[in-house]
This record gives sequence, structure tokens and C-alpha cells, in this order.
Amino acid sequence: MTSFADACMAWSEKSEDRLLAVFRRSVELLADELIKTQANGGRLPHKTGNLMRSLVGQIGSMPNQGGPDQRYSGSDVGVIVAQTLLGDDVFLGFQANYARRMNYGFVGQDSLGRTYNQTGAGFVEYAKDAWPEIVKQAAEEIKQGVDGGH
Repeated sequence: MTSFADACMAWSEKSEDRLLAVFRRSVELLADELIKTQANGGRLPHKTGNLMRSLVGQIGSMPNQGGPDQRYSGSDVGVIVAQTLLGDDVFLGFQANYARRMNYGFVGQDSLGRTYNQTGAGFVEYAKDAWPEIVKQAAEEIKQGVDGGH
């Protein structure tokens, strides 16, 4: 027969595993929200897909911005999420050097003398505001996977 202490330890280990699964899934869903294009019900502007592909993840600090005219092949968020442990600070950021302008907008001349009057899309703030619902969704998904929702 299993002792009470053993049962508590097993329950604690399962709880920690589930908490980690919810955390990891929440980060994945946040990344999905960040790159959801306007055409698909999100806020991210989409012309060539480069901005969307420039989303990267990093543990411990914000990812660096890329260089001008850099082309991106795809996100590494899934790889980062798989390495994440409870207590880690996970940062998601767009490397495309124009991401800030696309999110916040820009009025004025750029360094090349081009004039802009561009409204921001607010995709970062929108995803941030969705965080509580994202975590709730992740918890429900993990719960469904663990015990069929019971």
C-alpha cells in the first residue's frame, strides 16, 4: 500500500508537470496570437510574411533586433518552449527592424528621407491583453489531455 507521503509526493510531481505544460502551451498560444494576421482575425499586418517569420523566443532576455532588409525563414518559438523550465523568463520579440513601426505606427521621415503617416496595428498590446484568456485556454487543453476534462 502507498503511504500518504508517497501519494502526496506523486501528486506534487504530477502538479508540477501539469503546471509546466500549461506554461509552455501558454507561450505557444501567445506566439500564435502575435503572428495571427489581420486576414485571419489577428492584428499582424501581412505583406510578404517576413514580419511574421521574424518572431523569435529567448529565455532570460529579449531577442536582438535584426539588420535592415534582413529576411527571416521562420520562428524558433517551439524550440525555445521545449527548453523552458518553471521559473524561466521567456521573451518573445520580432527581429524585423520595422516591427516597432508596424505595431506603434510612425509619422515623419525615416533615415532614407521617406515620409510616413502610418497607423500602428497594436498586435503586441492585443496579444498581451489576451494573456489571461490564453492561459485559461492552455489550462483547459492540458486538463483535457490529462484526464479527458474531468
